[in-house]
Amino acid sequence: MKKVLLLTVMLIFGVGYGFSATDSLASIIKRLDESLANKDRYVSAKQQRIGDIKKQEDKAYSDFARFQLCIRLYDEYKSFKYDSAHVYACKSLELAKRLDKPEFIIEAKCAITFCLLSAGLYREAFEELRSISIAGVSTECLKKYYWMASRLSYDMADYNHTMPYQDEYIKQGSVYTDSLLHLLPARSAEWLYAEGMRQMKEYHYDECVYTFRQLLRNADLDVHTRAVVTSCLGWIYFMQGEREDAKRYLAEAAICDNESATKETTALCGLAGMLYEEGDIERATRYVQFSLDDANYYDARQRKIQIGDILPIIEQDRYNMMKNERNAIIITLIVALLAIVILLFGTWIIRRQMRKLQEARRIIEQRNQEMQLANDKLCEANAIKDEYIGRTFYINAEYINKVEKLYKTIDRKIAARQYEDLRSTLKESTLNAERNSMFADFDETFLKLFPDFVRQFNLLFDEKDRRLPKDEKSLTSEMRIFALIRLGITEIERIANFLDYSVYTIKTYKTRVKNKSIVDNDLFEQRIMEIG
Repeated sequence: MKKVLLLTVMLIFGVGYGFSATDSLASIIKRLDESLANKDRYVSAKQQRIGDIKKQEDKAYSDFARFQLCIRLYDEYKSFKYDSAHVYACKSLELAKRLDKPEFIIEAKCAITFCLLSAGLYREAFEELRSISIAGVSTECLKKYYWMASRLSYDMADYNHTMPYQDEYIKQGSVYTDSLLHLLPARSAEWLYAEGMRQMKEYHYDECVYTFRQLLRNADLDVHTRAVVTSCLGWIYFMQGEREDAKRYLAEAAICDNESATKETTALCGLAGMLYEEGDIERATRYVQFSLDDANYYDARQRKIQIGDILPIIEQDRYNMMKNERNAIIITLIVALLAIVILLFGTWIIRRQMRKLQEARRIIEQRNQEMQLANDKLCEANAIKDEYIGRTFYINAEYINKVEKLYKTIDRKIAARQYEDLRSTLKESTLNAERNSMFADFDETFLKLFPDFVRQFNLLFDEKDRRLPKDEKSLTSEMRIFALIRLGITEIERIANFLDYSVYTIKTYKTRVKNKSIVDNDLFEQRIMEIG
């Protein structure tokens, strides 16, 4: 289980600078801890840089300038905050279409594809990629297209471990890589990078190490490419069983992820997985928590799930380790009863460990409470869904029976030329009765789900302003409006259509009820949503 989780997080590329082969693992880990202590400073610098670009965008005088700035903002956000990267990728596509420049459109669509695959939305990413037309475009556009196509295919192969589909995606990625290599100068940095990636995905690890080492000798290699290559080498060394080299590369990558405020990464989590396997639970826990914070900030569901699966396992082992330490201290205390000094010393240790244990238990209990709250909300949603689906089938069946009877009556009276009887049959009171029946069914179903709704609703008012429905299975008109809100129907138009009122009437009812309430108007609907 540990190795499966570790392989999962190491398949995603982190960012890191190259480092000297003489650097010891201990010194790199020390630098990593120092870097993580200054995390907020690096994030602030990133946000300042983004803010400066946004100011330029606000002052941009043409769509061309705005497009260039949107692409820059996408580049800043793509490894920092997923939703913002996607927003600017989409905005750049709008500008590219307005400018009617195929090269800009391809660049924007490749950016959107990257956002989708980063979020794990592979089907949508393939659809976006297939929408790109590369006929007659420049070599630079073809490079971007083939790079994104190969990246998407290789990522899909990493995601899909089922044979023969995984091999098919690898072959597809290699075909795109071949097309890319034909457009690149042989042995250039870009060529070596693409070739190394293909060798790694095709499991030619020795050739890949040789290619990437050649690439790292290039002094002009940009930081991001060096980071990806370094992370890939760390993963390869791990697969070859060279754990010390793997940890050094991953630690160096994690340092640069932190200092460049990169949030879309799992290098630190991969390192944590290796440290966890080796028993360094304390440091592994800290590193995974940092990784989870980054994943939550980046806000792509796939990353949060990948890292969130690891944290409970490490936390549980940490708890067991601390529990074992406590038991060992207790045994030592019993043995040391003969010496009062040793007894006092042992007591002090026990209290310290107990505090740590309580803190660990508090964290676990807090996580369990959060999980229970989420489960409760899910159960409530399922209960509402099940109740209303069942009720809807029943009401629809009943309605069909009534319509069938009405059709037969109409047919019979038309055949008998009883037109006056037919007109009386279709009187409006029948529709009103049907609507009242629908309201009664709604009230009964809602009160099954929220049996204490009427009492809790009245608690929001002074006693003189409290109202009770005609019977225990019904609601007043005002209560019915807020019952719909409790079910998540907040649009006034939908409420008005359901209750056969005008929008103005619904607004009037809501305002009148809120004004009578002892709760602040802005908080009234929040209190309604808290009714269980």
